[in-house]
Amino acid sequence: MILVLVVLTAGLVGYWFLIASKPQYQGEVRLKNLKNDVEVYFDAFGVPHIYAQNEPDAYFALGYVHAQDRLFQMELLRRIGAGRLAEILGPELVETDQFLRTIGLNQMAEQAAKEYLSERNKPFQVAAYAYLEGINAYMAKGETPPEFSLLSIPKEPFTPVDFYRIVGYMGFNFNTALRTDPLLGAINAKLGANYLQDLIINTIDTNTTIPTFDSDTLLVKTLNQQISSVLETLPIPPWIGSNSWVVSGSKTKSGYPMLANDTHIGFSQPSVWYEAHLEAPGFSFYGNHLAGFPFGLVGHTDFCAWGLTIFPNDDMDFYREKANPNNSNQVWNQDHWENLESRKEVIQVKGAESIEFEITSSRHGPIVNPVNDLIDSLEQEPVSLYWAYLEFPSKSLQTAYGMAHSRNMAAFRASVGLLESPGLNITYADREGNIAWWAVARLLKRPEHVESKVILDGASGLDDPLGWYPFESNPRSENPPEGFVYSANNQPDSASGVLHTGYYYPGLRGQRIIALLSQKSDWDLESFKQMIMDDRSPAYPEISAKITALLKNDLTDPERQMVQALQAWNGEHGLKELGPTIYYPLVHQIQRNIFEDELGPENFEVYATTQVAKRTFSMLLENDSSIWWDDIRTEEKEDRKSVINASFRQTVEKLTELLGPEVTEWHWERVHLLEHVHLVGRQKPFNLLFNVGPFSVTGGEEVINKMDFNQSSLPYFVKSGPAMRIIIDLADLENSISINPTGQSGHPLSNFYQDQAEMYRMGKFRPQHMDREKILAEASGVLVLTPENP
Repeated sequence: MILVLVVLTAGLVGYWFLIASKPQYQGEVRLKNLKNDVEVYFDAFGVPHIYAQNEPDAYFALGYVHAQDRLFQMELLRRIGAGRLAEILGPELVETDQFLRTIGLNQMAEQAAKEYLSERNKPFQVAAYAYLEGINAYMAKGETPPEFSLLSIPKEPFTPVDFYRIVGYMGFNFNTALRTDPLLGAINAKLGANYLQDLIINTIDTNTTIPTFDSDTLLVKTLNQQISSVLETLPIPPWIGSNSWVVSGSKTKSGYPMLANDTHIGFSQPSVWYEAHLEAPGFSFYGNHLAGFPFGLVGHTDFCAWGLTIFPNDDMDFYREKANPNNSNQVWNQDHWENLESRKEVIQVKGAESIEFEITSSRHGPIVNPVNDLIDSLEQEPVSLYWAYLEFPSKSLQTAYGMAHSRNMAAFRASVGLLESPGLNITYADREGNIAWWAVARLLKRPEHVESKVILDGASGLDDPLGWYPFESNPRSENPPEGFVYSANNQPDSASGVLHTGYYYPGLRGQRIIALLSQKSDWDLESFKQMIMDDRSPAYPEISAKITALLKNDLTDPERQMVQALQAWNGEHGLKELGPTIYYPLVHQIQRNIFEDELGPENFEVYATTQVAKRTFSMLLENDSSIWWDDIRTEEKEDRKSVINASFRQTVEKLTELLGPEVTEWHWERVHLLEHVHLVGRQKPFNLLFNVGPFSVTGGEEVINKMDFNQSSLPYFVKSGPAMRIIIDLADLENSISINPTGQSGHPLSNFYQDQAEMYRMGKFRPQHMDREKILAEASGVLVLTPENP
């Protein structure tokens, strides 16, 4: 009885603690640094609609309400950018912190804050500082989020440097170069060029490219394996890809442009984006905000709308330096020895002693050997990292603020042209009927002989960068004759005579987007809804046909049923479909049997996640003479047909063991699951309170409704997908529609913690109201922020 009473008392205390820390959506709060009263109306989904008498007060209020819903998320993001995770999460994060500090995110954040936020005179500076003051006002006066207490996180005021730490994290995990295949160099060195030549490393002619239109008119970095490990330890998910498309008024029912956007980001709880609507004299904006960053990155005003996707250009190179044998602090620069720069870093570790380490840098960038065991074991010389993000203090604040304040396309173009890194595709539409897409980044000029996917010569100077292309020559399309623009992270066509290589997706989503947009000239919200949820891949049945054509005739009944299911499949990924349940395990098993003997189990799993694997598989199926088909572990010489038949039998066994013998019951919903996992929810039993799901979802790999998963293990738990879905008709900007994967709030007891999860799963939407009368009539609460000393 005593034990029961103790447990009940502890439970009641914990529940009271959680209730007391919930966000406040009603009432009045008196705060310093406000000039006038601000009214915040929360709609039925917890979206704040902020009405202020001046713009700084609007951004102050945004900072305050953003913090009360997402302060823990803000804290994690700034700690990632600063390399300070071990302070709150323990020794397991030390190596991650060392890596993040070595690549220089925090240094660049400090440099950018000094460069652009030393004063507060310009409008973007005033607004940014107001948002910062709003966050800190909540930290000083608001309730402490439960995660801070559970993890013993001290409250520290936010600073201007934190804006850039958060942007630095975006730049780091946008960079697909860091997550691409780390094995090509080892393949070339250990297996030879015959193996390398059958892999499709770069974009080829059969891949879909983004058309450009202007009205004026072999060694991949071995650091990548370390990046995969770092990303797995991070408490905030990576940015993976995205879709966005815009159609002109000539192709819509309303006669105005329409825009759709769904950014593909790793799923977590809370979700990445926070929606907010701001109104002040001369300013009206509704958009999606990143935790701890003041300005919306995706959104619309009363004049224009815009979306974004990743532009995975190759903005990173590695250089093999030549060390002085008599002085390890020097490397060779063309005709002389040059001193390395060095700095000391100290990592505070929760529950352990602090760790001090040294970071050295050449003229190319930081030396990465000490934070990567693979490079350290393969390279006798120091290897440095050259990255565009480390060359320019970030102008992300100016860019985001400028987009939201542009009143014509020229001004908007000028704003996005300020951004150097990370690379983004920006799609655009306005009330004047303009549509556009810009590939936004500072694109690197290299000597003609340089192959950027090998480690370059850092000593001679011959491989050094030549400079940067001006933004005016970047890939773009403004008001093209076909009446639409799009981006699905695929290769842009050449611009100004230059094809900018990178780490682009093969283009399957791009093919589907082009096919659908080309079919209609009467697009509206309903047809856009259907398109953004489209989960059909015309390519997968074609690949399935290539596979089944090579199967032997002596199939068992379950095997014949599997073939029939694949032959009947049109590439859709609905919950009751059989095709994807068979297709993905079969393709993965074939790839395993092709590559694992040469690469080994661990390196094969890395390879299977790369764009090289996606580009290569279909081509390899047609290449029966490829050296890869033979299993080097056996005395026999395997060929394409034997590998595919063995893989088919192994797939039957795995699926039968998991799902039973009835092939007709192998529905996609049984193996394709989504759970939104909170950092605290990784530890049971906290998952019951903090996590959302799991539940079955539609979608799949490289379809428009992209739901990515690790194909090495069944059932498939989705790891990334649309972090929001937005559809905007420029004819009715006040009633655009959107959906969030879970909800607005990061507090587990908030009504808005998971209220959108089922709608999201079912492909439903909710309005993004900007009409004051509707907002007031439907408000679920009104919070008034008032000056403490009026």
